[in-house]
Amino acid sequence: MFVSSAAFAKPFEGGEPYPSFQGRTPALRGFYLGYDVGDPTPGDHEIQLIQVLAGGASHDLSPNADLSPIALPDGELHPALQDANAAGEEFFYRVSHSLLRLPGAQRYQVRDVGAVDHVVRPLTIPPSAGDAPVRPRASGDPLLALVGFKMFFTGGRDHELDRVGVWFRGKDLHVAMRDKNGDDTFGYLVDFIAVPRPLAGTNVSTGILRGSARGGRQISIPSPSHTDFLLTGWALNYQSGDHEIRDIGVDRSNDDVTVFYSDKNGDDPFDWRVEWAHVGPMVLAPT
Repeated sequence: MFVSSAAFAKPFEGGEPYPSFQGRTPALRGFYLGYDVGDPTPGDHEIQLIQVLAGGASHDLSPNADLSPIALPDGELHPALQDANAAGEEFFYRVSHSLLRLPGAQRYQVRDVGAVDHVVRPLTIPPSAGDAPVRPRASGDPLLALVGFKMFFTGGRDHELDRVGVWFRGKDLHVAMRDKNGDDTFGYLVDFIAVPRPLAGTNVSTGILRGSARGGRQISIPSPSHTDFLLTGWALNYQSGDHEIRDIGVDRSNDDVTVFYSDKNGDDPFDWRVEWAHVGPMVLAPT
């Protein structure tokens, strides 16, 4: 089961309506942000802020951070694609979330400012939180999957982008945001879920694909029957320095994922990496 929404929006006009998660655990399924969608002569912009944040409660793993926590109501989506002078600059968004029933799964947020280029943040996932205890991780770490993210250059500054992405490695969170020089400070907030493993009656499989493209690339990632697709990480990196941005995304549709990373010309080569999980009921072979 998943929910989705697509529309044009403008900065500073509040949250966009989004289907309620109805008490289920959300996981980001795909996102797309773009300027001048449908325009035969689109423009591009330097970037100050990239954001996909959905409503609902999450546990705070960085209470002492200089960046304030988010607390958005269920039924709202807060997407953003902004330069330093964003007032009135319309953009298009398309976002989807898988909705899961996973006992013991917990939702968290972690945030910080003062990062440069690429930051690695060790995560400490509590053994239990809220009303649903997480079982001891006897055979491995939990599955970590994205719910949303916010990345911004500090001081209200904007830059062309070279490399950008959010992903996990074991218990570490990785966030990258840089132009070709890699010396500009940025802040981030990552909203994610932790799914304990093993989880009785549930099968989890994970995968990573990488490649190169110009403008965008459609990738086939078929979902096994009765499973949900969870985006666990993504990274985009221009091969030829930095560029202004026309669109960016890792967009799920049926059994495909399309990666987008382009300026108005759409002809600059970039490297992409997509990381995901399929989560579904355990299927037992007949005896």
